[in-house]
Parts: sequence; structure tokens; C-alpha cells
Amino acid sequence: MPSRIVIFGATGYTGRLAAERLVAQGAEPVLAGRSEQKLRSLSERLGGLPWEVADVERAGSVAGLVERGDVLVSTVGPFVRWGEPAVRAAVAAPAIYLDSTGEPPFIRRVFSELGAPARSSGATLLPAMGYDFVPGTLAAALALREAGDAAARVDVGYYSLGGGPSSLSRGTRASLAGIALSPSFAFRGGTVRTVRSAERMRSFPVKGRQRPAISVGGVEHFAVPPLFEHLREVNVYLGWFGPLARGIQATSRATALAGRVPGLRHALVLGAGKLAGMGDAPAEGTTPGGLSWIAATAHDDAGAQLAEVHLSGADGYAFTAGMLTWAARRAASEGVAVTGAAGPLEAFGLEALEQGCAEAGIARVS
Repeated sequence: MPSRIVIFGATGYTGRLAAERLVAQGAEPVLAGRSEQKLRSLSERLGGLPWEVADVERAGSVAGLVERGDVLVSTVGPFVRWGEPAVRAAVAAPAIYLDSTGEPPFIRRVFSELGAPARSSGATLLPAMGYDFVPGTLAAALALREAGDAAARVDVGYYSLGGGPSSLSRGTRASLAGIALSPSFAFRGGTVRTVRSAERMRSFPVKGRQRPAISVGGVEHFAVPPLFEHLREVNVYLGWFGPLARGIQATSRATALAGRVPGLRHALVLGAGKLAGMGDAPAEGTTPGGLSWIAATAHDDAGAQLAEVHLSGADGYAFTAGMLTWAARRAASEGVAVTGAAGPLEAFGLEALEQGCAEAGIARVS
């Protein structure tokens, strides 16, 4: 019998999309969030689904959502601020945990601090099971498989074509503000190291032209090296900003200096997050309709390129909802291959992951 699927944050932008997809595919998830009125309304619209009230400010209410063997899907962000209670609830149950974060500091916390307790309890933690950073993990693995044992470095670039700031939800904009102003990390010299956000820039060929991108932390830094032991370096780049990339890199340098003043970085992150949350955003239950493009290149020790892979398809929100849906249903029916904190390759395998990404709307292109 399949395990229960619980969606925490079900009445939010991404949670609602995931809930709708699960119901359309015949599943009956438990809806969870802090607003009884919104949960009741969504439950009625989706056919009378079970629902429970839970609030991250009352950690016991979140822990009460999850039972042994459940699949917990969390879409409650910004995750650096609100995400940890759901992870700890999954560890205690133990359960299989998935989330929609794209926030490097939170991803690192899950792998570095919460992975060992999860392994001990028998829980599985799969952070960032959406547009950030599943397709890049897949593209990196495909490029490294083609390159063979000579590959020592892999670079991944994410692009969203055809959308502007108003195509991003308020939660996404708040998360991006935190990313730009917070320390990041990268897999360098065979280990994950702290680096400045937007430390590096490079361009990838996307639809016939070179497009710039800035370096960020991602799941790839943790998820790819365990399966490719010869790998010494992983770089992940975000190309959403176009010509603004250099300005963001300069801001990152200035913020790194400001971070030496006690309390200043935290104030900047909070202030930027509030500003990013203002303004127009996509209507609830919709996706912006842009085109996602993910590139990956594998290189040898001397920097020579050995392989190049491109994926493309649905916009980030549609893909995230589809990927969370696919992963939750698969985990509920078949379980996963690992415990502790892991990436999608370790949890599902390369072939299954490629199929899941295609079902969620992103596949390989020539």
C-alpha cells in the first residue's frame, strides 16, 4: 500500500500546483498549512481531501503532521527562515522528505547538519527537488557519463527564457534576494568549500547565443560527486539575470565586505527579502509559461571540454510542481534507495530520473 503524501504549504503558490497535479493523477494527499480557512477551501475544491493545520512557529504542530513512512513535501519558504521544522519532523518520524527550495544556505544545512541524524533515524532528505536543482543534476550526470573517467570538472548553467521579474512568485524573489546577499559554496578540490555568492561568471551557448551566468551553490555540489569519484570540481551557474549579471557580481563583492560588520549582512538580507516580496506576481494556480534551459559541460584536468548536454522545457514553476509530484508518488509507492541527505541521482537512479524529468516537462535537446 502506498505511503501517505503530506503537502506542507499546500495553499501557497507551489504547494497548490503540486496538490492539483497529485489529485489529477489519482493521489489523495493530506493538505497542511497554517490557515484553516484556506485549507478547507482548497480541500473542497479538490474533492474533499484531508487537511491539517500546522504552523512553523509551533514546531509541535509540524511534527504532528508526519508518521513513520510518510512522504512529506514542503513548499514553505523562504526555507532559511521557515524550512527547518519540516525537516526535523521527517527525521523524527522517520519519513521521506522533499522540498522546493532553491536556497543554497538551506541546502547546505540539510546536507551538512541534518543528514547524519536522518541516516541514524532511517529518514531520507531530498532538498531542492524542483527546477533548482534537479535538471542540472541530471544534465551534469549525462555529460559526465559521456565524458568518461577523464572528466575532472562539470559546469551547469540554468536559464529562464521569456520571463521577467513579474514571472517570479514573491517567495522566489525573496529567496533570490537572500541568495545574492549570503555566502555560498562550491565543490572544489574534492570537497565542498565556502565561497562568495556570484564569485565566478561564465557563459553557455543557449539557443544560438552565448548567455552569461553567475555562480551559485546548489544540490549538484553534494549530489553529483558521490557517483563520479574522479570528479574534482563542480560549478553551478544561474543565468536568469542576463546583462545584470556583472552588477550582481559587484554587489556580491560589496556585501561580502559589509558582512564583516556585525549584524549588517542579516539586516541587508531581511530588507532585500521584504522589498523582493512586493510588486506583481503570477496569479495563484498558474505558471508564467517561459522556457527553461539547462546546459552542462564536462572538462578534463587541463580544462578541455569533453562533453556538452542541453535540457529544455517547461518553466520553473510547472517543472517544480511536476517533479515534486513525480518524486512523491514514486517515493510513496516504491521508496527510495538511500537514507540521510541525498540528491535525486542517489535516490532514484539516472534512468528513472531522466524519465521523471521528462514527465515533469524538461528533456534533452540536441
